[in-house]
Amino acid sequence: MVFPNQDESYSKAVRVLSRGLTLIRAFCPRNRPLNNGELSVATGLTRPTVSRITATLTRTGYLDYLPNQARYRLGEAALALGFGALSGQDIRLRARERLQRFADREDLLVVLGTRDEMTMVCHEVCRGRGALTIRVGAGSRLLLPYSAMGRAWINSLPLSARHTLLDEIESTFPGQNLRAAIDEADEQIRKLGFCVTFSSLEPDVNSVATMVDHEHAPDQYVLGCSVPAFRYPPDRCREELGPRLLELRHAIEQDLQP
Repeated sequence: MVFPNQDESYSKAVRVLSRGLTLIRAFCPRNRPLNNGELSVATGLTRPTVSRITATLTRTGYLDYLPNQARYRLGEAALALGFGALSGQDIRLRARERLQRFADREDLLVVLGTRDEMTMVCHEVCRGRGALTIRVGAGSRLLLPYSAMGRAWINSLPLSARHTLLDEIESTFPGQNLRAAIDEADEQIRKLGFCVTFSSLEPDVNSVATMVDHEHAPDQYVLGCSVPAFRYPPDRCREELGPRLLELRHAIEQDLQP
């Protein structure tokens, strides 16, 4: 039995933990030193709340305080968590060589990423020589409903979970009419195995994405690539680039076989 005061304490603990994790996430991807005011702006938390959390995280080793700058950065305890996560996600290490060969051969940018809240986080990013102007790097976050990777991830969900997420997207991005574009991506995935977006994140940049489907992948990874639109107009994306990305996906899945 859970008594009312116990339930209240549990909810408070969950809220404090959530705020602490939100604050830690504000330092990603470059671990740039930030002060309490900057953290308040980045997280939407009040400055007194941020001050209490940074004090606690500093005492526990998750943040380091830099007295000369009066700022914080991630400490050893937080970095250890990151390294622990990396140790179980060797799909990136095993896929890196294939990703770079694909990027060089097709002269484009190719990404392996996962979902985090309303974004897709780019974990592994490889680029060909002609893709230097596409502004995506390791740690970049792409808006979930606008990116090809995000739409591929959304449409991998069971129907009930997808509808719940679509309602959340509509409240987060009001007036954007994104459901139709996401439904179109679902139809593309069912017919072609991948989805395509045209200038949805950056002007004159087209993207293709597909899920990496394998039981030995430790997370729901999405494989995506981006190209200048003048080189790959819509027809080329659907007829040439998409099938080539599927070949890369299948090769990566084959590499993951025990």
